[in-house]
Amino acid sequence: MKTLRSLLEAVGITDTRVPQDLMIQSICQHSRDCTPNSVFFAFSGLHTDGLLYAKEAVERGAVCIISEQSIPRDLENRGLYCYTVSQGHRIFALMCAELHDNPQDKLSVIGVSGTDGKSTTCDYLYQMLKANDVKAGVLTTVSMDDGSGKIDSPYRQSTPEPDQLQAFLARCVENKVSHVVLECTSHALSKQYDRLAGISFSAAIITKVTSEHLEFHHSLEEYAQAKVNLVKALKEGGLLVTSTDNNRYQIFIDALSDSCSAMVLGKDIPMRIEFMGYQGVVVEIYGQHLLTPLLLPSLATNALLAAFTASHLLNKEPKSLLHLIAHLQPVKGRMHLIENKLGIRVIIDFAHTADAYEGVFSFAKRTSEGGDIIAVFGCAGERDSTKRPAMGKIANKYSSVIILTEEDPRKEGNQAIFSDLRYLMHNPLCTIWEIEDRRMAIHKAVSIAQNGDTLLFLGKGHEKSIERSDGKIAWDEIAEVQTVLLKEEQRRGCE
Repeated sequence: MKTLRSLLEAVGITDTRVPQDLMIQSICQHSRDCTPNSVFFAFSGLHTDGLLYAKEAVERGAVCIISEQSIPRDLENRGLYCYTVSQGHRIFALMCAELHDNPQDKLSVIGVSGTDGKSTTCDYLYQMLKANDVKAGVLTTVSMDDGSGKIDSPYRQSTPEPDQLQAFLARCVENKVSHVVLECTSHALSKQYDRLAGISFSAAIITKVTSEHLEFHHSLEEYAQAKVNLVKALKEGGLLVTSTDNNRYQIFIDALSDSCSAMVLGKDIPMRIEFMGYQGVVVEIYGQHLLTPLLLPSLATNALLAAFTASHLLNKEPKSLLHLIAHLQPVKGRMHLIENKLGIRVIIDFAHTADAYEGVFSFAKRTSEGGDIIAVFGCAGERDSTKRPAMGKIANKYSSVIILTEEDPRKEGNQAIFSDLRYLMHNPLCTIWEIEDRRMAIHKAVSIAQNGDTLLFLGKGHEKSIERSDGKIAWDEIAEVQTVLLKEEQRRGCE
């Protein structure tokens, strides 16, 4: 716990009215989370205004309210400490860090950003550090380890809100973690949300940057600049690692301070990646030929980004770590192969951008050996709609059958999403069905698949829910697909 006065002073607010001994137990942005002696940040969101919940926060024990808007007088007259500020999200992040005694300063934090491959790259780096006996932590869309063991991430967001993030970092310190690998989303890095304010990074990895989240960032340039903020947060002597796959790599290099350095795979370090189908890919680098279990060239590139970052953190020659790539464990829901007795190749993947679709579908085509490609997918509702036509076009180019279904339609509804996905689907040789219920879509795809066909289930990956207009339902894509395959094996009498 910290005193309210010390927390306020840490973010530049001086108020001599505040008792010196008023201790704060928690800092919250949701009124339901408030406890006795808490600080409540009342933010305006997409659908509601936090000030509408201020009275509930006070009833639950909040003694201080901070907002970017004028706070109603009836709240100020209740003996509360109320402050109207600018850059409220940044102040929220800095105050949360202060409450937990700034755990980020006691850790070597490595940030990973980009469009696709963030979670995978984080996990690869985490695995490599662990293989070198480093007490490492990780926090991604998929998983979390605060030093007490790796579990599925309990958080709704890939990069959680500052109260959750700083509590995680504090647990890492308590558990004697030395290095934390952190997935850094464009929302978290944006100046609007600034969830990572106050964190200085030892290293930054930038994977390939393509179009995404334009419903929030409005342009690709604005989206890329949000990710540049990670590079600007490198501490003195920090390292940026990226590759020529990221054709925007120069804007990240240009953002480096004089004390930091960069390593660009494919430019500073020549490499070649050879596709080997389901055997994996061969990486040729430093005269070595490494057969890896990674199915896509992009996965191999991300593994190399992780290896070179690990070498910097461990002060080792990169050559000495490359062998670890051959032993990397796959990440849940990423090119996830499902075994079956039907003779069907089944892949579950989190792919949700045009670039990721090109990688997965081109892999399926090159390994199809004449079989059909049957794809089941949708697209997230109330999110970037500009990417949908390109995703549909790629799927339509490679597939024999497409089944459009729900992903997370939210209140937008599936039909509007399907219309966007269909916009550039002009291949007459591809059959397109619409089955809104995802479970039924999976049943249909499995029922029509024959020996030698490839089934692609895209968009959900590891996720544990589907967001519909009336709320969330529990979902486990891997378990659902396995269940349907087992029933189909029994129906067909497979031994």
